[in-house]
Amino acid sequence: MKPKYLQILLFSFSIGILLSSCNSYEKLTYLQDLEETRQDDIYEKNKPGYKIQAGDLLYVQIITENQEINELFNPMLSQTSSQNLRPESMFYTGYLVSDSGFIQMPLLEKIRVSGLNIDQVQDTIKQKAYRFLKNPQVIARLANFKFTVLGEVAAPGVKQVTANQVNIMEALAYGGDITYNGNRKKILLLRQTAEGTQSYRINLAQGNIVDSDMYYIMPNDIIYVEPLRSTLFREQASDYVFVVSAISSTLTAVALILNLLQ
Repeated sequence: MKPKYLQILLFSFSIGILLSSCNSYEKLTYLQDLEETRQDDIYEKNKPGYKIQAGDLLYVQIITENQEINELFNPMLSQTSSQNLRPESMFYTGYLVSDSGFIQMPLLEKIRVSGLNIDQVQDTIKQKAYRFLKNPQVIARLANFKFTVLGEVAAPGVKQVTANQVNIMEALAYGGDITYNGNRKKILLLRQTAEGTQSYRINLAQGNIVDSDMYYIMPNDIIYVEPLRSTLFREQASDYVFVVSAISSTLTAVALILNLLQ
């Protein structure tokens, strides 16, 4: 090969590697156009309020001056075992929101909580408690903040957290982050509401996600990371290569047998 043609070949190869590197950078980098904030600038927190739904689990603590009443409403406080403080124990000691939107509490009977945020739930229970108890103090929390991460992540599954808020980046971190084959520009978010399921598309390569109402996830959200088209192509290509290899091996074996029979 002449030196001139060799130089052209090496130059073309170098350009190909450079373009491939740029393309990989765009595929793997989050928040590419996010600028650094100045001292007086912030990204506004735009978190949608969560409304309690049927199937939610609530932790409610009512404290009064009467110790017997306290034990009636707060059985966990009378237990010293650390096992009773685990999140899974809330299934037995928390208050499950029924399909009709109510919780059933001792003495206070049925209380409608569906469609309320957690602060409104706390106020509603407190108003109800004042009718039966003297100077009650009420604490209400959502006990089952869980979400699901699926698709091209390192550790897919249902994630249960004790935090009262989780953003999309943290949610993916719970899933072990997006793999090399995951498409960071096409994240499908399925959100459960009282009316039904809503779907959203999120592009994590763009910085505007930080101040959007999709930045913070809600309880029971499902996050699905789509694969890159190149991943699908590689998998299909490997299938085709296997078929061609099998056909080639078969033809070679047939040819050898025919040669032996001649």
